[in-house]
Amino acid sequence: MFLRLLAGSVAGAAFIDAPDLSAARPSRLGQTDVDQVRGMARVFAGLDHQVGSGLSAQAVVAQLDSSAQLLHGRFGAETTRLRLFSAVADLADVAGGMCFDAGRHTEAERCFRFAVGAAVEAGDWDMRAKALSGLANLAVHQERPDDALSYAEAALVRADRLDPVVRAVTHSRHARALGSAGRHRENDCLAAVDRARGAFTRTGDEPEWVSYYSPAHLDRDLGRAFLNLALEGGDHTAAQAHLTAAVAGFPDTASRGRTLAIANLAHLTMVRDDPRHAAALGHSALDGLGSIRSDRVAEALRRMRRAGARHNDIPAVRELNHRVLSAV
Repeated sequence: MFLRLLAGSVAGAAFIDAPDLSAARPSRLGQTDVDQVRGMARVFAGLDHQVGSGLSAQAVVAQLDSSAQLLHGRFGAETTRLRLFSAVADLADVAGGMCFDAGRHTEAERCFRFAVGAAVEAGDWDMRAKALSGLANLAVHQERPDDALSYAEAALVRADRLDPVVRAVTHSRHARALGSAGRHRENDCLAAVDRARGAFTRTGDEPEWVSYYSPAHLDRDLGRAFLNLALEGGDHTAAQAHLTAAVAGFPDTASRGRTLAIANLAHLTMVRDDPRHAAALGHSALDGLGSIRSDRVAEALRRMRRAGARHNDIPAVRELNHRVLSAV
């Protein structure tokens, strides 16, 4: 599949008719081209983490499409070729995450798969694991637990080769896939959470693309790993503890990550705890929306609203449900 994608357009068919950039392509590609692709990946990733991807998914896919055409170019050294494949894998993973966040799931899967292929070609084990864990997260969101587990466990092949932070991310995604499989995998989910916690160590040598991943991000991911189990009647206190820590750990400025954590916590609290407190959390999530355009945040708020329908006799919940309906 990777070779078929590479032979044509990576993602142009998803959004646009890709322009022919062959005339502008350098006759010989070098480190400057690698650095430019990496730089564009960081710019788009920054937008994604801060405001979501509702307005920028199309742009990143167009950029990926033109960057992937460089892979057909001529290289002065084999090391440069491998670095460019790694950089394009990085951009493809960012594009996959942004399409996922924008609700464009078919395009997201296409980009994630391309990222896996490019990372394998580059020998970049960290990016291979990251892209596979992206596919796992997408499958969880689409309620395909078997596929989620297959992707998450493929990401952990040769986990000894992964940077500690990347290993923690990958274990957290495995935990979430296990949690989505149901209560019969609860002990396995707990074990994966412990592995994620134990792996999270900064060495200073981690890939630049994972530098954003903070303890707050880890708490959010671990809280989300427990979320499905908690909603199905399992112990909800661990999910609440991790999501509460995530909300406290994120900067006070509005961001997609913090708002998503609050929305998840509100949903859980609405189902398993105090609906009045859930309403306060829900209003906080809506207050944090601001310029955020994220289908994942919107879906979390819609799920919270559906859970709150049974508490419509409580004025605070009823007000929240009307506000969610207007907002998303």
